[in-house]
Amino acid sequence: MDFRLSSEQALLKSTARKLAEERFRAAAFKWQGEYPAANEKILREQGFFGVSLPQEYGGGGLTLLEDLLILEEVGRVCPDTASALTLAGPPRIVAELGGESLKQKYLPAFCRDGKKIGIAISETEAGSAVTELRTRAKVEGGKVVVDGGKLFISHADVCAAFLTFVRFDDGIGAVLIDQGSRGFQLGKPDISMAGHRHYTLFFDGCEIPAENILIRGKDAFKRLIRAFNAERCLSAVWSVSIALSAFDLALDYARQRKQFGHGIGEFQGIRWMLAEMAMKIEAARLLTYQAATDPTRLKSSMAKATASEMVERVVSDALQIFGGYGYMREHPLEYLYRLARGRRIAGGTVEMQKNMMADELLRKGLHREE
Repeated sequence: MDFRLSSEQALLKSTARKLAEERFRAAAFKWQGEYPAANEKILREQGFFGVSLPQEYGGGGLTLLEDLLILEEVGRVCPDTASALTLAGPPRIVAELGGESLKQKYLPAFCRDGKKIGIAISETEAGSAVTELRTRAKVEGGKVVVDGGKLFISHADVCAAFLTFVRFDDGIGAVLIDQGSRGFQLGKPDISMAGHRHYTLFFDGCEIPAENILIRGKDAFKRLIRAFNAERCLSAVWSVSIALSAFDLALDYARQRKQFGHGIGEFQGIRWMLAEMAMKIEAARLLTYQAATDPTRLKSSMAKATASEMVERVVSDALQIFGGYGYMREHPLEYLYRLARGRRIAGGTVEMQKNMMADELLRKGLHREE
């Protein structure tokens, strides 16, 4: 088993690192909840937006792992810019499940013009319990009429469309709803503790073309959940990148800060904290890379849950190393701590990931198929 990156992957990783250091470092931690549109434009110009999408639709034709390598390097420098790269998830689902007309409509626009697709799943009475969603879609001739609503939608103000889970007469499926569709309304945002905007979407007799149905039918929900395995990997590596950002700050501080006539990096308490932080990061990172190469339900949930729990602890320890300075509102660690806390909730809670893991373990065991 070879854990080394190929020469092409290593070059991609170093290129992303150089770009992040030169173009994103200066403004990192200054976005104050704003979407980093200027940095997204730079990423698109460098070909880093949609690297794992098929080449015939403007993508790079690479794999999910290359997406993760880029996101990790960018997020290590500027976590907010890396959040833009997590938006590669919905187009990947369109590429996997959509018909040719949907691929032609949405994928080139994402890669070339940055027309993003949001994910719209959560509802007031259907958070983790996705099967209880109430947003309905009714096919009427050549159109689909959608009624209901969604909440906690990230980046909704900059998305051109929304991959929306709906209930058809024959079960749960998904449609693509364009921003500005008749009967669609974007609500006012709620602000998370990290300062990010999360929007509510309202569908009141919202009309979309029937060809905007992504998937429906007997096995539609299972196929949608399976397609989200890659989305969980993107979420996991964003957590890894946030942890690396915090670790880098703490490591540099431990090398420079002096107390009692010694560098604090000489004190065993600090040394063990740094070692344990690195152990946790590497464990989550390797799980995430493994899941990316074979994104099964078990592996992707393991990566997502491990990384989500890890990042909160690592950022907390990094803040502790800084002491009172890290606790101040203007310090990057204060922001990273607020950002890290959301990772155990967003994109599927840690508890739901563990339930999915247990389902797979009880059904198949662990390493019984290898």
